[in-house]
Amino acid sequence: MALHVTVLHNGGAGFEQISREELLEALQTKGFKTTYIDIQEEGFSLKLEIPGELVVIAGGDGTLRRISKYLIGKSIPIGLLPMGTANNIATNLGISGMPASIIAAWDLSKRKPFSIGVVKGIKEESFFLESVGFGLFPRLIRQRIDKGNDAITRGEELDNALRHQLEILKEYNAHYCVIDLDGQRVSGRFILVEVMNIQYSGPNLNMAPHANPEDTYLDIVMVREDEREIVGTYLEDRIKSRGTLKQLPVRRAQHVKVEWYGIHCHIDDEAYELPSPIKLEINVLQNGLEFLAV
Repeated sequence: MALHVTVLHNGGAGFEQISREELLEALQTKGFKTTYIDIQEEGFSLKLEIPGELVVIAGGDGTLRRISKYLIGKSIPIGLLPMGTANNIATNLGISGMPASIIAAWDLSKRKPFSIGVVKGIKEESFFLESVGFGLFPRLIRQRIDKGNDAITRGEELDNALRHQLEILKEYNAHYCVIDLDGQRVSGRFILVEVMNIQYSGPNLNMAPHANPEDTYLDIVMVREDEREIVGTYLEDRIKSRGTLKQLPVRRAQHVKVEWYGIHCHIDDEAYELPSPIKLEINVLQNGLEFLAV
């Protein structure tokens, strides 16, 4: 009997598109019985009440986060087909290539558990797959939204974002922050604080090289005011397609509390403007999702 698969497709994501017909053909060649959902349609989430034995998500990081909230804790594997710009989550999972090739390589017996971050302090409880952060990244997200996207390739858009981040870095004022890491207090003036669930954040920046979404720990990157030059060098190297952010220490913790004396923060690709100080409590929900390994 063919496996029942629910396919969620964001045809507007990123630059490397696949049509509905091409996507369904590749899945049916694999032997799947498919139910297709265009996530641009209103009420798409209702169709996830009975998602079948596998959920296939064709889109970028934002599409994945939008759909994931309906799958947390349900032990339904996700087949991820990265079609976005940064594709941070797919990169962390080692998933790349054309959708048809990824589908052909799937082994349903091989799955990767994926813990998620849980955030308290912004309206109701929220979750994140990539990171929660303060400082440079939320400023970048807001300004990129305001500016719009006129890039014609994925590489050009990432390059534009890196250059834009470098411009922000040069003029950004540090903010006072108090961070509690499993009971250990750190404070000072920072230009960036990122609480990472995976290695990558922002425009595909490898901020926490040893972060592992299979464990119960978060990796915390804290850039102090006097470390601005280190980040600038890293961004310049990334624009030239080289460099890894190895110079900055990364702390690990299971429970994080942050008091940020600024007004901007982000959860994954959503930016918020809130009264200062922003007070968040961040924890880990182990094995909230699972992905097909490739």
